Amino acid sequence: MRAFESAPWLSAMARVFDDAGAPLFLVGGGVRNPLMGLPISDADVCGPLLPQDVCALCEGTAVEARVRAAGFGTVELWVDGHMAEYTAWREESYAGGHRPDSVTFTTDIRVDARRRDFSVNALYRPLHDGWMGDVIDPTGGLRHLRLGVLHTTTRDPDDILSHDGQRILRAARFQSEMDLRPTDAMFASLKRNAPLICEVAMEQLRPEVEKIVMADLRYPALRRRDPATRSGLLTLHLIGAWDDLFDGVSYDDEAALALARIKGDLPRRMALLMHRASPEKVQQAMQHMKFSTKLAAQAAEYVRVMHRLDAPIDELADPDALTFAASAFLALGDTVNADKAQKALAALEGKPLSLKELAISGSDLKPLFEQQGRPLREMGDVLDRLWRMALCGEVENTRETLLKKIEREG
Repeated sequence: MRAFESAPWLSAMARVFDDAGAPLFLVGGGVRNPLMGLPISDADVCGPLLPQDVCALCEGTAVEARVRAAGFGTVELWVDGHMAEYTAWREESYAGGHRPDSVTFTTDIRVDARRRDFSVNALYRPLHDGWMGDVIDPTGGLRHLRLGVLHTTTRDPDDILSHDGQRILRAARFQSEMDLRPTDAMFASLKRNAPLICEVAMEQLRPEVEKIVMADLRYPALRRRDPATRSGLLTLHLIGAWDDLFDGVSYDDEAALALARIKGDLPRRMALLMHRASPEKVQQAMQHMKFSTKLAAQAAEYVRVMHRLDAPIDELADPDALTFAASAFLALGDTVNADKAQKALAALEGKPLSLKELAISGSDLKPLFEQQGRPLREMGDVLDRLWRMALCGEVENTRETLLKKIEREG
């Protein structure tokens, strides 16, 4: 019943299928997460009906059906602004690459279960109007949840992992988010098949990397045996997938462990993870993983400040980056550099942090420059120099004081 408590619209959807005498099943995270005491992040449903049959069934009801990928049996089911993705039961075959070259629909739930990636993703519950049936577990997912392990839906993990490099990262992500350790056989298969990630577009891998890096913050109520993000990153390192993803930035286990001791958004966490690399290398690695130029530049700036705490204060006029540096060094156990960052941050208090905060502008300088016969093109350099002086405390940041400084220097 917990799925209906958090998503009552599922009951309205089930009612439409019940009225038509058609089976509908909740599958994957919608079944697994409540069993683990975790919230449902999305609702995936499935059944033996083909897309055209689902659309016909929903016509004229409270459920709007929109075919997304007929060849894969996928239909979006919309109710009151909420969406569940319906997938017809199927089996897949691969001739190579990470996408199936053949899809065959089936009416056997066991066949559908075996084509899914992990046993904990192949848990089903029948949905009805106001109630759910018992969990159906064709591949041993309930036992694996009790043991806290991650395994594929097949006895031999190669049957699943050798077809799709993206599943390598999904395994590391499930380990991070769900605290599920790969079985020995699963780990060996991950190591054998890790080179397959090179066959997958980085745009598809990037979301998995992001979820792993953010996993420490994903389910704070979950009692864990291992630090979340570090567990997945260490697996990527041990199976040989790290270098292909991080473009030559070395794995740093100390930094991976430190991530559990800070909060923050993706650029901050990536900066801590790669803080030993140069800012340029950090930006290059993030762009290699197809993160946006903006996110890559932010992470690189955070690393630059971490590396430059002994620089003059006018090179550290970024309270946000200094605040991050202080928390990052504390997480790393480096109290000396954390103290440097805090002192630099204190030195910025009350100072102009940019030219916009300088007490004068070009409109103030123009009459004075014209009176002195100075070229107006020099105003930008003069304002920059005044800003740096005010930032360093060499001159008070008031209009009167700054103008007098220029008049005296002529």
